[in-house]
Amino acid sequence: MKIIAITGYKGGVSKTITSIHIARFLSDYGTVLLIDSDPNRSVEKWAKRTDSVPPFKIKNEKSAPAHIAGNDFLVLDTPARPDSNELAEISEEAHLTILPCIPDAISLDPMLMMFHDLAPSANYRVLISVTPPYPSKSAEELRKLLLENQVMVFNGQIRRSASIVKAIDLGITVAQMKGRERLPWRDYQEIGKEILEAINYGKA
Repeated sequence: MKIIAITGYKGGVSKTITSIHIARFLSDYGTVLLIDSDPNRSVEKWAKRTDSVPPFKIKNEKSAPAHIAGNDFLVLDTPARPDSNELAEISEEAHLTILPCIPDAISLDPMLMMFHDLAPSANYRVLISVTPPYPSKSAEELRKLLLENQVMVFNGQIRRSASIVKAIDLGITVAQMKGRERLPWRDYQEIGKEILEAINYGKA
C-alpha cells in the first residue's frame, strides 16, 4: 500500500481539494482510502453535498483503522497546520508528502519553514496550485525560487479555475464536469502521473 499525505502550515492553499482530486486520480489505478484528518471534516462535508458516490472510500481518522487493510493507496488529508513533530512523523511514514503552495508572498514563508521540519528521509514535492493565468508570472517565479533553494517541485501545476470551486460546491470532482469546465482535470492527471513516478508505482 502506498501512502500519500497532503499537508501544509498555512490554510487556504487547496489542501483538501488536492486530496480529493488525487484520490480520484488514483482510483483509476487501484482501491483508495481517503482519510479526512482535518477537524473541519471538509472531505466528509464535500461527499455529503451530492448523492453521487465517489470511486474511493472516505473515512475520518477515528474510523479509518478498520478500513485500511486491502487498499492500494492511502491518501491522507492532514489536519490544518500540523505542528513540527506531526509533520516529521507524517513525512517519515508517507511514501510521498505533497505540499500545496499558492504563488504569493504570504504562502511562501510558511512553505519555506516546513522544510526544516520534514523528516530527513522524506520524499516530498511542492505543488504550485491556484496559479493565475497568463500574463502573470507569479507561478514561474515561485518555481524558480524553490528550485534555486533545492526544493523538490512538481513539473505540473494546478490552474486557478472557477470550475474547481463549482465542482467542490456540488460534491463532485472536475473529472465529472463537462466541456471547458473539465479542463483543470488535465492538470490533476499530469500531477497524478508524477505521483505514480515519485512513489515508483508499478515498478519492481
